[in-house]
Formats: sequence, structure tokens, C-alpha cells
Amino acid sequence: MKEFFRKIWKFIKDFFLPPRDLNWSYPLFVMAMGLTCIYLIKSNLTGLPFSPTSIVFNALIIPLVVLISLFIPAVSLSSYDRRLSVTGFTGSFRGIGPLILAFFSGVPMSLIYTALHNLSAYLCLRFTHTMVYPAFMCYNLDDSLISRLLEIATQSVIPALGISLFFTGLLYSLFREENRGIGNVLIIVFYILFSLDPVNSLGLIPIGWWILKLRKKADNVFAPFLALVAMKITEVCFAPILSPVDTTTLLTYSDIPSTVFYSSAPAVFVALILFFFFKTTLDDYEKTYHSDLLGREDEEKTKEVPKAEQPLPFVRGLNPSLIVTIIILAAVWVSLFI
Repeated sequence: MKEFFRKIWKFIKDFFLPPRDLNWSYPLFVMAMGLTCIYLIKSNLTGLPFSPTSIVFNALIIPLVVLISLFIPAVSLSSYDRRLSVTGFTGSFRGIGPLILAFFSGVPMSLIYTALHNLSAYLCLRFTHTMVYPAFMCYNLDDSLISRLLEIATQSVIPALGISLFFTGLLYSLFREENRGIGNVLIIVFYILFSLDPVNSLGLIPIGWWILKLRKKADNVFAPFLALVAMKITEVCFAPILSPVDTTTLLTYSDIPSTVFYSSAPAVFVALILFFFFKTTLDDYEKTYHSDLLGREDEEKTKEVPKAEQPLPFVRGLNPSLIVTIIILAAVWVSLFI
């Protein structure tokens, strides 16, 4: 019997406690546990003096979600694992140029995200006849400067910091270069699952792709952070031209004005052109940075990362903690439709 319990404890220790060498699935497990706990607390709160969709409530709950689900796991697990150096976690500084480009790339991000939000809202009502709202929703009708700044902070700055540190920082650094393709797909998938926002899932696909592109080209987690913040600022500034439809006022798909689609199509076209411009510019900057003119190309080609400092193989992340993560997140997503 003693041997049986010893094996049980070894199983729990190996798969559900922080491993000595961090794999890519364990941070997802911690994220899912933290997100689920906050979601359950929020779902069972009663007798509040303000609405769960108010800017005041979001100013309290969103920082808590980011802190418990993203920030603490990213910082603690990156310092816990001996394979992750500070440079591997946050990247390096290649100058102010990529960061400026990343900030202004928030404009096409906002354009395509808003256009896909409107399209998703239409498809949701057209085929399901009901609107599925996100788990953490902010409905702000106050146009005052303080209210708008608070909205940008709670809906953009704070989440962007957590997303950048966790998804494009810790999680990104736990995939080897040969597994970068499948790693990026998994990061985007779990980024969407973390959002708990069915309607905007389609819009988060290009957003996830671009912030990972910024992470690679700029080699800095603050490039995605700046882009995500600029995306929200652009949404506020461009509201008179292209704004997301108010899903709380929609009963049927016919409630969405046709002008939304007339403005969304050009927005997507302009966004794609801008994405191409920013990608080309970042590619040129990266080539210049590694060129012989700066004396770095030969050094980069010959530099080899010791095996002991490389992330663990991809298959090491396929363990029971990943199965538990998927089950937990699937249960939370199902509850959104109930």
C-alpha cells in the first residue's frame, strides 16, 4: 500500500507540480487553473453594487485575471527553470525602430479585428439566432476622458502586458526553432481559448499571428505589447469611421446595418496592405541587423546554443497536465453557451 501511494505521489509530482525542466504544456495548465478559478468566482458573485459589465467591475476583475492567470505564472516559472535565461524569456533590444513599427502596426490590427468582429456577430446571429457573450465583458457608455482612459487600461494595457509576457514571452521561449510552426499554432489556439470570447475568436487569429511575428522579428516581448495597446487606441480614435457593432443591442442579424459590411471590406483591404508594409520593413530591418556591415552575420551563423540550454523537445509537453488543461478550458467554454 505504501508503494502504491508513493507511485501516486510521483505521478502527481511529475505532471502537476512545477517540473525541474519546464515543458510548454505546464504553463498552460497553470494558466487554465488560474483563469477557471477567477471565472468561477466571477460567475458566483451576487449582490454587487455595480454591474458585472461596468467599467468599475472590469477595473477590479481584469487585473486579477491577468495577475493570476498570466503575470505570476510567466514571471515565477521563467525564474524557476534553469534553462530559461532573462534574454530567452523577454528577448533582446535591437533598437527603438522595431518597437516604433510594432506600435504603429496596431492600426491594421484594429482594422481587421473590428471588421472580423462585425462579421462574426452577423454569422453568430444568422446561424445560431442568439449572441454568445464573452466571459469578461465591459459595456462602457461614458465618453468622458477618465472613463476612456480607464477602458484602455483595463481592456488593453493590462491584458496586453500579461499576454505579451506569457504567450509571446514564456510560452514562445519554450519551443525549439524546429518546432516553431506547430508552436505558433498552439500559442494562437490557447490565446483564443484564454480570451473566453467566442464572437471574437475569428478576429484573434490574425492578431495572434501578427504578435508572434513581431516577437520573432523584433526579438522583444514589448513589441507585441505596444501593438496590442495601439490596437485599442486605434479602435477608440477610429470609432466614428469603423467601430465594432454593439452586440448587446442586437436581436437578429438584420439589426446589423448594411453600412457595417461596406466599411469592413475596405478596412480589411487596407489592413492587409499595411501588414505587408510592416512585415517587409521588419524583414529588412532584421536583415540589416544581422548583416556583415554590423559584423553580426558570421557570429550568428556560428553561434550554437548548448543542448543543456535549449528548450525541451516538443513531445515532452504531451503529458497529462495538457489533457487536464484541455478539459478545464473546454468545460469553461461550454458554460459560455449554456
